[in-house]
Amino acid sequence: MADITEVKKILPHKTIRLPRLAINLIVLSGAELLSKVLAAIAFAYLARVLGPQGYGNLEFALAIIFFLTLFVDSGLSPYSAREIAKNVGAVNRLTAHIIFIRYLLVLVALSILVLVTLLIDKPWPVKQLMLVYSLTLLAWPGLLQGIFQGRDMMAYVAIASIIRWSLFAAGVFLFVHGGTRLWLVALIEGTSIGCMAVYYFCSFGYHFGVPWQRLDFSYALSIFRQALPIGASEIVWAVKVYSVTVVLGLVITGPEVGWFGAAHRFVIALHTFVWLYFFNLLPSISRCTQGTIEDLHRLIGTSIRVTAWLAVFFGIVSTIFAEPIITLLYGSQYHETVGVFQVLIWLVPLALMSGHYRYTLIGYNQQRLEFTTAAIGAGFNILLNLFLIPAYGLPGAAWAMVLSEVLIWIMAYYFVRRRVGHIATLPHLYRPLAGGAILVVVLYLFLPANIWLDGLVAIIVYGLALSILHPELISDIRVTVFPGP
Repeated sequence: MADITEVKKILPHKTIRLPRLAINLIVLSGAELLSKVLAAIAFAYLARVLGPQGYGNLEFALAIIFFLTLFVDSGLSPYSAREIAKNVGAVNRLTAHIIFIRYLLVLVALSILVLVTLLIDKPWPVKQLMLVYSLTLLAWPGLLQGIFQGRDMMAYVAIASIIRWSLFAAGVFLFVHGGTRLWLVALIEGTSIGCMAVYYFCSFGYHFGVPWQRLDFSYALSIFRQALPIGASEIVWAVKVYSVTVVLGLVITGPEVGWFGAAHRFVIALHTFVWLYFFNLLPSISRCTQGTIEDLHRLIGTSIRVTAWLAVFFGIVSTIFAEPIITLLYGSQYHETVGVFQVLIWLVPLALMSGHYRYTLIGYNQQRLEFTTAAIGAGFNILLNLFLIPAYGLPGAAWAMVLSEVLIWIMAYYFVRRRVGHIATLPHLYRPLAGGAILVVVLYLFLPANIWLDGLVAIIVYGLALSILHPELISDIRVTVFPGP
């Protein structure tokens, strides 16, 4: 998710306006929540209608297209946000050249996709789906979210996201039914992305005028060179997260890809809210660079204590209640997804913990080390996939992702200790882990048949454990969320 690179490239250290940041965070969080809900409902419906086999083919095609969209962007969105934030007078010239660069990259991406389609051993409906999905790339140059981010106009970005996913969800429910050809899903998504691009163009024209400028090829090349490192970081993130779907799609032809994809998509959607939390925390980390290391210790230590309680509760409850959650979302035909989900869901708690160290590296101007952790984690993930998928199938793929996230956490912790200072983890985890152990024991001893009653018991037990083991939680939350000027 392009998530880390956007923050670390455009967020200044000392000129943060907290009220504006809070407003933007609320707007983006609300829009992201609504968009994720719409997307989750739409893809849950697709999983039910298409079945594991058809849905697996859809997820395979989407993973490949996602890599190509990152190639088309090549870091230009966060780069444009950074440059526009510094010089609003460059809006029209920069936008025109970015659109030009993207269309050149679209031609390359389409060529790559045609070549991949010819080479892979897949039935014609899957290849047809990929070719129709390739048409969505034609709309990507018009997605100008970076321009509006650079001007601090987050409401436009939020509305655009809602437009895309509401149109996609509506199209899926109206036109996709049993026996529907897969390429229709690609056509619906292409239409929704095209409408989002039209919205961006209209909004841009209203505020900045028409972005027609005389092309300067040396200027365009300079833009591309500066944006490319950001794009490389985004692609590394995508490799870490989506390479497993591509590998599964290439080595497995049955419904297993659909079973894995159902769990994977839900977990990655939840992962977005981890990014939003650290987006909000990063300014506070950056301000610690102007103080002492003790300031950073207090901030990160308090944040770990607060988020660890949530991470432990979320991981345990999701693992124990995995079967009813998957059945509710996707139906009984995805029973094989339960075991995968029980492993993959721990990506969210692990990312919530490792993020404290990854974003500390970013806040202390150690972006290259953060990139190194992501790159090594992605490589380790691919290596594990090659060994674990043939041997263990879907559980092996899930464990590969989780173990690579553990490695990222360890490496980020090591780099922070070497370059910034020692920030302990374990002392802040003892109490949440003890509360989690109590919760596990109680749930296994007292498991009524009703999932809602189970959930109520979990909340009550964990709440009591929290109040006893961590009575200062409220003050810790206040320090974390409202750290002061």
